Amino acid sequence: MTNPDFTAKPRNMADPIERLTWHYENPAAEAISFAAGGIPVVGITSDTAPWELIRAAGAFPCVINSGNSNYQDINSFMEEGVFEERIRAIFGAAISGDLQHLSLLLIPRTSEQEYKLYLYLREVARQDPKRPIPPVYLYDMLHTRSPESYAYGLERTRRLKKQLEELTGKLADDAALKHAIEESNSARKAIRKLCRLRGQEPRVTGAGALALIGPSYFMNRGEYARLAELAVEMIKDRTPLAGKRLMITGSSLNHQGLHQSLEKHGTVVVAEEDWWGSRSAGNDIADESNDPLKAIFDKYYLDMPSPRLFPVDIADAWFQQASTDGIDGVVFYLPPDDCVAGWDYPRRRHYLDERGIPHLLIREDAMSISKECNGRIEEFVHSIEAGR
Repeated sequence: MTNPDFTAKPRNMADPIERLTWHYENPAAEAISFAAGGIPVVGITSDTAPWELIRAAGAFPCVINSGNSNYQDINSFMEEGVFEERIRAIFGAAISGDLQHLSLLLIPRTSEQEYKLYLYLREVARQDPKRPIPPVYLYDMLHTRSPESYAYGLERTRRLKKQLEELTGKLADDAALKHAIEESNSARKAIRKLCRLRGQEPRVTGAGALALIGPSYFMNRGEYARLAELAVEMIKDRTPLAGKRLMITGSSLNHQGLHQSLEKHGTVVVAEEDWWGSRSAGNDIADESNDPLKAIFDKYYLDMPSPRLFPVDIADAWFQQASTDGIDGVVFYLPPDDCVAGWDYPRRRHYLDERGIPHLLIREDAMSISKECNGRIEEFVHSIEAGR
């Protein structure tokens, strides 16, 4: 394994914005540092794995947001055009040895692609036992709203607790769980403050906001909360940004590409229906609960965005509220590899049309927006300026 070079630290370590941005650009840095210090690191693939439970068991939780989706061996196992770029990148990192610092790769069953990622990694390990793949574990928690799903998910969460305790040798008792909840809630409070600076009079660009919110998935959350609170103090007195306020919905964005493409046309992205941005914090976990493990489960079952959320009215609630809250236009991002969010597009487009809210559909990879698509974005922005 060849670790990245993390010697190029932020030029100004006292600047919280620069430090958070550095961690956003170096998502594996803190995980590798903890692993080198003998702390078990648990990598997770999305927001529906319980961060607090991992933390309470004495491990360092870190979302995996690195890897090479073009790693040459990927095509030996994965069909082209079936998996989204982020999942291919995680798979490539796992089979190439870039995740050897992990004590466990925890994959929640948040989407069909993540479930298949788990199965593919198990199959590669079976076919090629010498591959340096970290141990993988499936957190089989479903988001369908039914008593059966709730009971099953809670049981799987208790099972995960035992698995993590065996991994670390530390008991995740109620005191440890409550401490982790307090630490994580402090990060959520800071993120909500950052998001409030993006509303009617935005003080920060959408691309800039992602760089300040995203590190909550890669850092110790107590330290993250401290830095994010300082960043809020630095940003809140800025002059509000001009430009039409846009919201992004559709496939999740683990990078700034689309935000940058939209904002170079004079817009400001003030919200995204995305666990990497506006929906990353949600509500706090009830820290006064007599059953902190259940309180943690309730948060991840009831309050985290998931493509498998059902019924439709629950899945659409955030979108409907956010899109009518002073937004000038909505951008639907459905890249070629999308196989989930596109099912919502006709219904949500109709909702916007009924309310006269302009919208634009982007069907290409946001990391490499074409000249033709940039032209369509420019026309869209001009149409908003003329009509609203």
